[in-house]
Amino acid sequence: MKFFKIILCLFVLTPSSFVYADTVLLLHGYLGSSYEWQRAGIVTQLNSAGWQNAGVLSIEQDRVIVDKILPSSTRRTYRAELESEQSIDTQALQLQRYIEYIRHQHIDEQIILVGHSAGGVVARLNMVKNPSEDISALITIASPHLGTKNAEYAQAISQNLLVWVEGIPGAGKLYRSQDLFFDLIPNRSDNLIGWLNYQEHPQARYYSIIRNETDGPVKDFIVPSWSQDMNQVFALRGRSINFIVDSMHSLTSEDAEILTTILFDLYTI
Repeated sequence: MKFFKIILCLFVLTPSSFVYADTVLLLHGYLGSSYEWQRAGIVTQLNSAGWQNAGVLSIEQDRVIVDKILPSSTRRTYRAELESEQSIDTQALQLQRYIEYIRHQHIDEQIILVGHSAGGVVARLNMVKNPSEDISALITIASPHLGTKNAEYAQAISQNLLVWVEGIPGAGKLYRSQDLFFDLIPNRSDNLIGWLNYQEHPQARYYSIIRNETDGPVKDFIVPSWSQDMNQVFALRGRSINFIVDSMHSLTSEDAEILTTILFDLYTI
């Protein structure tokens, strides 16, 4: 933490002529929302570090809207609302709408995508399908880049006729999420993960924030740690800088500290 404070002081003292503008876009995971970033203290931490909170992006009546007035800072953070029960491809199309909005609002600025859980896969798919967008960096947190067995189990349950029994909590969510579950089943060649991991990826910077694989109570039971490492993706071997966090699957304050460190590094390159 002392080292981080030194970096922060040096950055603040840097002449303004040496800095440039950038935008961070935060993407939540399955059944999450933009509030997850607020709850974990990440929005507050980034705001204190200079990436001012620019609000939440959503799509209403087929147009992108934001819920607050744009701050004057040359560094800012948006949070995106995604229809997280939909397929990865459908969510990537929504993400593209948000990126186009940001490009219109902030011309020629670098955009950094940060995705938690399935949001990281959504971001990666968007980058592969839209390489001309020239996204500067992708930071993923506990994302199932090689899939997760839990998706396979969930899909099997969602296809069972019992999910139609009235009154079962979450039955509708499971049914609506069938395409997403199939996308994230590991070790297949006929689903989205099986296709995506062999596609050419843009020349961006890649960072994986990985949950530590432990036998104790603090463990990610949703996505195995090996699947969270983008270096395990065939098309990205050796290109990801990794950070290990002792945490469960949800976002934490330690994620906020790591994100801040990464963003300062990207901002001064």
